[in-house]
Amino acid sequence: MGKKKLAVIDLASDEKVKYKASGTRDQKLRKKKDKPVETAVPIKPVKEPLLKKTAKSKKTIKKKTKTKKRVKHSRSKRFLEAKKLIDKSKTYPLNQAIKLLRQVSQVNFDASVELHCNLSIDKLAGELELPHGTGKTQKVEIASDKTLGKLKDSLIDFDVLIAEPTMMPKLAKYAKLLGPKGLMPNPKAGTITDKPQELKKKLSKGAVRFKSEPKAPLIHLVIGKLSFKDKQLEDNLKTAIQTIKPKNISACHLCSSMSPSIKLAVK
Repeated sequence: MGKKKLAVIDLASDEKVKYKASGTRDQKLRKKKDKPVETAVPIKPVKEPLLKKTAKSKKTIKKKTKTKKRVKHSRSKRFLEAKKLIDKSKTYPLNQAIKLLRQVSQVNFDASVELHCNLSIDKLAGELELPHGTGKTQKVEIASDKTLGKLKDSLIDFDVLIAEPTMMPKLAKYAKLLGPKGLMPNPKAGTITDKPQELKKKLSKGAVRFKSEPKAPLIHLVIGKLSFKDKQLEDNLKTAIQTIKPKNISACHLCSSMSPSIKLAVK
């Protein structure tokens, strides 16, 4: 029989190889420390149904914010019949316009006669003294200690307030009360003066301060009442147009309370 070869395994050397391959305990701990730690949380993708919902909600918001259509103001039959008496393509002389105004004014009270002017310039202001007044008595008050007492109680029983320059620091406290009502004395309105008694007499007779609108070149004036005679209304109308000056007027209309307007021949 032939000889059999036997392999001798050294267990001690094998264990050493395995121990070297796997590394020491300290090396294992170092490897764990060197590994990057994943702290970021993955972002979940937004589902399509949610995006559709938000788009729908935006559409509904747009629908809600849409402005409503303005409803046209319907005129009465009486007004429309009166309007037919006026030729829109014609400009009327002052005397004819006043006679026509009496025909188209169909109210049961003493209506105010109004003048409305479209201006060719901006920021026009001045003083107008009508020969026959406006038909309305306005109460003019000169600022005094008595006036301050009334303003302290928020009591206003006057239409125009005049003040001397020395009185203005005391009235400054009530600027928020007087300002919105256009009653605060100021140099542009001509209500601050060293001679308040003279100005009071002038305003009581029918003098009127006029001023164009801040955002549009327009002036609105009351020049009398329908109870005035034709001559009185014509005098007041002429005075108003001459004071404003025809060169500053691009269009001019005459009307009364609740009546259609009549275009005037100014130039």
